[in-house]
Amino acid sequence: MDIRILRQQELLPALHLIWDVFAEDVAPSYAPEGVEEFRDFIKYDNISPMCGRGELIFFGAFEDDELKGSMAVRRDGHICLFFVKKTCQGQGVGRRLFEAAKAYCTEVLKVNKMDVNAAPDAAGHYSSLGFQQSGEEQTVNGIRFLPMELKLEGTGRTSAGKSKVPLIVGIAAGGVLLLALAVFGIYGAARGIYGYVHEHYPDSYTEPFDDRDSHDGRDHDDRGYDGHDSGEHSWDYYDGTYGDDEDELSGLESIPVYEADDLSFETEEKLYKYADEEKKSMVIDFQVKYPQINGLDEKTGKKVNDELKNCAMETVDKIYTNPSESVKEGVLASEYPALVSYVDYKISYMNNEFVSVVFQDYSYQGDSSTYYVNLRTRNISLKDGTVYEVKDIINTNEAFIDDWLDRMRGEAGDEAMLSELSRGQMEEALKGDSLDGVYVANFFANANGIEIGFDLNYKEDDTNNLGYAWVTAPFDFGDIREYKTKSAFWKAID
Repeated sequence: MDIRILRQQELLPALHLIWDVFAEDVAPSYAPEGVEEFRDFIKYDNISPMCGRGELIFFGAFEDDELKGSMAVRRDGHICLFFVKKTCQGQGVGRRLFEAAKAYCTEVLKVNKMDVNAAPDAAGHYSSLGFQQSGEEQTVNGIRFLPMELKLEGTGRTSAGKSKVPLIVGIAAGGVLLLALAVFGIYGAARGIYGYVHEHYPDSYTEPFDDRDSHDGRDHDDRGYDGHDSGEHSWDYYDGTYGDDEDELSGLESIPVYEADDLSFETEEKLYKYADEEKKSMVIDFQVKYPQINGLDEKTGKKVNDELKNCAMETVDKIYTNPSESVKEGVLASEYPALVSYVDYKISYMNNEFVSVVFQDYSYQGDSSTYYVNLRTRNISLKDGTVYEVKDIINTNEAFIDDWLDRMRGEAGDEAMLSELSRGQMEEALKGDSLDGVYVANFFANANGIEIGFDLNYKEDDTNNLGYAWVTAPFDFGDIREYKTKSAFWKAID
């Protein structure tokens, strides 16, 4: 049996399966408004965009190309849908789907728990998987459910607060590479991730779980699934929101796109895409998005657009176009080498004089056992192409460092953050000395103010590494006033 993340064209059959099982097994226990609520939620036009944005990860269980069951989880570990085809129930399909989703939540999403709003009849099934009741039975919009949760072990944080970075998910090949590594190590028997990439199945991986997964010698795969694998519903999605509030968004998704009016130029999204499908010994795959600004004078326009493209392409240049000796050595030393970079961006602030762009990059830089998550920003004058850095716009005096550090620790929710650095070292890092590449200063502007922080690149064995990929501290325009330099940046942004 194969368990894999569903491809776009497989969503509709999965939704039909879900509705068929729901209508027969679950709907009779729901009020009419609950049935209608569920029907609206699983419409393709609702589910497909969420999957495309990576908000919802859909797993499917296949045998001989037949879809036997489906399970969907949110990026916070919430189980939204969990159904097994009627004729396939009682065969361990549900447990295999769950184990795959659990591994993904633990090793890729790095969440510390999974939770579910279980249909009352399904509570026993979830108990058999290790879930415990976390609240009283509720009824919302005609749908009865029992809140349950499962604590996960072996998870780690990837960043902090408003800017915490979710590891790559969704239906891109990069997400599958991460998933494959998380579930069954670097390779999974002969049909590993590289085989799938070269077979043009970037969303799939081979079912890694043994039927005999219990510790007492008995086969528990069928336990609790002889009735039905009931659909579990994410009530937050029903009203079109993600989670309870916007703060649940993370990483690049937590940064709103700036809505600019009366601009004298236009922005255009570009995509650099390259995959070497001839190489059988390694994965080479790049998908890099970046903006270009049309309508500037020729000289300034070239300078601005080159800066934006070069920033987006930084990892590609580092590991492929002009690889360093360490990258070359890493590729040669790795049993399963991979050169991968997936970059997305947000324009967080823009007017006719200035633009602020945030890039987030997920990559493998030689060895497929180690992935990287990086923040890069570009803050550029549209009048002359000047690129502003933290040291240009902020007086990094003692008062600022104390204020900024408090905000960083508040965002991280950890008073130990950056405790390995003296105030002097923090100031030097913010001015551009990354201390051997560990603390890379970044800032970006938004409608409310600016955020200043570090892209963090600790060595794997560094005891100071708290697990954060990048963290930025927010300042509104009023708070930042006392630390301003006389840079033209402030006139441009005002």
